[in-house]
Amino acid sequence: MLSKIPERSMRLARWILTVGWLILIISLFYDPISVQWTAPGHLFAAATPNGCFQFQGECRPLTPYPMGSTHLLGHGTALVVITLLVLGHEAWRRICPLSFLSQIPRRLGWQRRQVIDENSWLGRNALYLQFGLLFTGLALRLLLVNSDRLLLGIFLVLTILTAILVGFLYDGKTWCNYFCPMAPVHLIYSEPSGLLGSKAHTAPPKSMTQSMCRTIDPNGQEKSACVACKLGCIDIDAEGSYWETIRQPDRKLLYYAYTGLVIGFLSVFRIV
Repeated sequence: MLSKIPERSMRLARWILTVGWLILIISLFYDPISVQWTAPGHLFAAATPNGCFQFQGECRPLTPYPMGSTHLLGHGTALVVITLLVLGHEAWRRICPLSFLSQIPRRLGWQRRQVIDENSWLGRNALYLQFGLLFTGLALRLLLVNSDRLLLGIFLVLTILTAILVGFLYDGKTWCNYFCPMAPVHLIYSEPSGLLGSKAHTAPPKSMTQSMCRTIDPNGQEKSACVACKLGCIDIDAEGSYWETIRQPDRKLLYYAYTGLVIGFLSVFRIV
């Protein structure tokens, strides 16, 4: 199972994905390479029968363009969804670049040892907050960043800095569990389990299951790094978390509202 892949190997995977993601973000600000690939006569050059494209009633000429935003908004989003459907929540949570970056303060020893109380406002309304952030992010994409690489780059940099700030203020995977706008998407596509997901409830007692936080001790042995930042944690038992929370009001909102959000998002491209 994927949960049994050694942490050392997953660290390497996280580094590769994170470096690749950061390179794509940097390309949004400066990219002299991929723009050459879309020049006329090259592999990724755009082409139409009349040599132009229709935009608001005008036939505008085709020009070379950088490909960073295409990879981030198109290919990257699709790969995340496919990963969640096939490999499950446990695979993505162990390799997610944003989750990895949010742990920088902990790696540097700057993290405050504070966890969020489940009975606090944030503890009770985390999913509402995350869905609100997802809605805001999609609205900003449609209105601003979808057509402007610079704004998209600024948006992603601010998101990374916010994740790092949350990682400084709180212990564990607080960013993933309480703030990340992609968390509702994870729940929709990966619960109760991905096609190749493992079953935590069948694992031996005290074993490290699914995407449970783990570290490597000085002897090279893996051990749990869980700080109990969330009760009924999806990283420990995704299916158990699903059945514990399925009847909560925030889950009902998520399932109905996400359907409307997707329909609305896709309809915009036909209406505008």
